[in-house]
Amino acid sequence: MLTIETALGPIDAANLGATLSHEHVLVGMGEDIAHYPWRYDMAATRLQSIKELYEAKAGGIDSLIDLTTPDLGRDVEFIRDVSAASGVNVIVATGIWRDVPRSFWMRDIDEIADIFVREIEVGIGETTIKAGCIKVASDMGGVTPEAERILRGAARACRRTGCPISTHQWAPEEVGRRQVEVFLEEGAPMDRIAIGHSADSTDADYLEELLRTGVYLSMDRYPGAPGRPNWEQRNTTLKVLIDRGWAHKLMLGHDYAPAPVVRGAERPSASGPTRYLFCTTVAAPALVAQGVPQETIDLMFRDVPRHFLTGATGA
Repeated sequence: MLTIETALGPIDAANLGATLSHEHVLVGMGEDIAHYPWRYDMAATRLQSIKELYEAKAGGIDSLIDLTTPDLGRDVEFIRDVSAASGVNVIVATGIWRDVPRSFWMRDIDEIADIFVREIEVGIGETTIKAGCIKVASDMGGVTPEAERILRGAARACRRTGCPISTHQWAPEEVGRRQVEVFLEEGAPMDRIAIGHSADSTDADYLEELLRTGVYLSMDRYPGAPGRPNWEQRNTTLKVLIDRGWAHKLMLGHDYAPAPVVRGAERPSASGPTRYLFCTTVAAPALVAQGVPQETIDLMFRDVPRHFLTGATGA
């Protein structure tokens, strides 16, 4: 039986279900919550997170890949509790985001890989919660020397464990191209890698160039943001890639990043569906209306994430 590690332990891969490729249960920006706990109402934050994931579950989402790293305030015990209460499977990540901690700047690359491998094989921190994915990031300006060390460490950890890598790229500058080059230099298995935030690009030729190297694309950040493609433009690019025969390498998500509830601050409006449901309630139906078969939609939400997480395309 193929299994996938989640915050609640391993699950049968056959039970993964409809999965969002790039999400966050809680983003605390580094150690902010730990250092300034008086600012935050974590009980309210927990209830808010449970509510949103419960709504996602009721709306047909079974699992999500949470790509929150230590420099984004990762709290796997918080995720475990919210997952248990909501019924949504959450795959948690090892790795480092774009704010590479100073302790990693000169750290040996194999030592970086060792850190990731421990979180994959033993557990994160003092818990037994194991990472099911490795997160890396390169943003505006391209791959910095510090970020390159993380990419290479992730590639080596992937080679040693088979754990997949999911990236953050700045697609408008086609940063994914350099990420792919580093992974190839390290001999990483390209079918264990997803280049993230790819829907921030409307250049289907650039995205197809990445796909030809064997990687997956996470077509996320729906519904868009000011200065980036809106959801209709994202769908247009996605449909071009589907029509070119790449649906078996495409996953969808939002990069939804809920922040903790600040004490005394006005609560955000609860009107409308949770952001975790935009892809399935708005983007996907629009694709079907444009002629994309429902079977292809199911492939991208169900089969492709399972193949990415397990490495078994026939699973």
